[in-house]
Amino acid sequence: MAVRLAVHLRPGGFSDRWIDNCREKGVACEPVDGFASDIIEQLRGFDGFLWHFDHVESQDMLVAPMVLEAAESIGLEVFPNRATRWHFDNKLSQKYLLEGLGAPLARSDVFYSEEAARAYLASAALPVVAKLKAGSGSANVQLLRTKAEAEAYCKKMFGAGENPLPGYFSDASTRVRSVAQAGALAAKLKRAPAALMRRLKKRRFTARERGYVYFQEFLPGNEFDTRITVVGDVAWGFIRRVRPGDFRASGSRNIDYNLEFVDVECVKIAFETAERLGSQSTAFDFVKAQGGEPRIVEISYGYESGAVHAVSGQWRRDLSWQDGRLYAEDVIIDNLVAAIENKKR
Repeated sequence: MAVRLAVHLRPGGFSDRWIDNCREKGVACEPVDGFASDIIEQLRGFDGFLWHFDHVESQDMLVAPMVLEAAESIGLEVFPNRATRWHFDNKLSQKYLLEGLGAPLARSDVFYSEEAARAYLASAALPVVAKLKAGSGSANVQLLRTKAEAEAYCKKMFGAGENPLPGYFSDASTRVRSVAQAGALAAKLKRAPAALMRRLKKRRFTARERGYVYFQEFLPGNEFDTRITVVGDVAWGFIRRVRPGDFRASGSRNIDYNLEFVDVECVKIAFETAERLGSQSTAFDFVKAQGGEPRIVEISYGYESGAVHAVSGQWRRDLSWQDGRLYAEDVIIDNLVAAIENKKR
């Protein structure tokens, strides 16, 4: 039963491996431009469409959800599908969704007026973690330790707001530490002017976040968070250690693949939650409460596939372990092709 897939090309994203995987397995796979005005007409005759869109690309965020929705409406199997993508890069959506499912989300409160936020802060236990609904890598996450800091944050969020795309020089120390060799650092510095111009352009097209505040409980004592990525019946796990002198692990680039640190309870919760979400692929970030219970702090369909592929093996749905590296992109393709073949039967 022949299957035809269309893939939006995004160099450096999942599309590279998707195309390689299809060639290896003899699956018909053709590159398309998701931004083309006639993209829906182009997709007629295909069985599936994949677009790994990126939250830091404002045009991706504008166009990809609309095109994917339209592709689903004309009968294509798509990745990411609606259940997987609708809450992407929106922590407010994730709050409501996970609360509705009864998942162990770290306590999260959102307020849509400065008056309501200030009323909450009058009796809230501080410190509290403030997050923008958009963005990743901890760039839009800060710890508000005092009432004065929290009130100043509220004033900003109900005033000028905040651009969710950080400036090029934000968190520079972490990025410099991630460059291990002098030659690599020199190459990075050489690329810096062009990268700076690209970042400035992206920031101009990125809307400022304002009109709400999102607070999440601060869970002290965590030296790392746990990232569990679930694709169908397969899960990968590793920990990310917090930045020096900080409370944040996301974006630290300090990944530890020692499986002794990965709590299998996190894997169990991730499998159960992904199934209830109906998602094709989701990365879950966990920290521990004071009693040691895992708490989800956020989820995302998008993640660095290289970090996932570096894990020495995977858990299966029954929590058994299987050695050997595996590409998340390959599992995504296998699952999509299987769904299309089932539909054709």
